[in-house]
Amino acid sequence: MIRFGLRLRAMSFLTVGGGIPDVMGADIVHVRKTVVNGGSVSNVIYIPASSVKGVLRTNASRVAEAYGFESCGEVDPDRMNRAHRGSACDVCRLFGRPGNAPDDSSRLFVTDFTSEETESNRMVVTRVSLDDRTLTAREGALYSVEHVLPGTEFSGELRVEGGDEVRGLLPLLLLAIAELRLSGLGRGGLVDAKVEDGNSLDALVGVEWRPLLNGLRSWLWERWSGLGARRG
Repeated sequence: MIRFGLRLRAMSFLTVGGGIPDVMGADIVHVRKTVVNGGSVSNVIYIPASSVKGVLRTNASRVAEAYGFESCGEVDPDRMNRAHRGSACDVCRLFGRPGNAPDDSSRLFVTDFTSEETESNRMVVTRVSLDDRTLTAREGALYSVEHVLPGTEFSGELRVEGGDEVRGLLPLLLLAIAELRLSGLGRGGLVDAKVEDGNSLDALVGVEWRPLLNGLRSWLWERWSGLGARRG
């Protein structure tokens, strides 16, 4: 099994929608889960594994062919199976596809991404709803959104299971992580990403992929954001 940590940092207001609006005081709130620690119970913000994995799959599909990998480019199960003609593309081999055969299952497992930040790292912003036809503000149509503030960090883990044939897809996963820095997450939020592997991935990727891997081991945006001096 290949496993490594991944840290995400909000570079703009970030919202991964979920929760109970009337309790949290906003129409759209960041998703939370209940955590029991000793005798105390608290609701903490997090980014669900499904959200991260879904974005990574979309990113992998977008960049795969440019780097020599195969992508069917489909999300509909029937169209996906027709596109494969019995043999899964590289994206589906890594992320899985609908079906009951062993080869259909996902080789990538993603944990939830949790944060140690406090309530002070969130704020509620009132916004104006737009008319889709005229792209102008709808009179009286206001809604509020809870955002995580820039600089908030979330940490999780990625695991890839399989033999050498799956190991060859590790660069595709790294490319998807790199694309995450540009494509965004949640409701239009921008995030930075940093791989935390203790250099364990060096022996698992070819030398041609080392520059990509080394670049992912540090924050991309810290030199412009000014956050690098305060966070690791």
